[in-house]
Amino acid sequence: MSDELAVRVRGLVKSYGSVQAVRGIDLDIRHGEIFALLGPNGAGKTSTVEILEGYRRRDGGEVAVLGCDPGRDRAKMLPHVGIVLQKTGVDSTSRPPGSTRRPGGTRGR
Repeated sequence: MSDELAVRVRGLVKSYGSVQAVRGIDLDIRHGEIFALLGPNGAGKTSTVEILEGYRRRDGGEVAVLGCDPGRDRAKMLPHVGIVLQKTGVDSTSRPPGSTRRPGGTRGR
């Protein structure tokens, strides 16, 4: 499994109207590897991650996360990945037991 890729992306493309936010990204991320997407606002980082999570549809290219296409096999992939949303936080009225239970419930368990 160490040689198998956790994430493989080839030619990823995403546009919003006439604006091409993601232009042909290629990525290989191995199991256990730490990887960061860095760039200015509007560079396509969030769109790329949302496509990898299966939250957003891609316009072109190939994507595999743990051997699954997140656009088609999201339900199969999700039990094996952890996702932290870009904006996180706890409701100021929330008490510790409720704030720890809520995130676990978002995966349908």
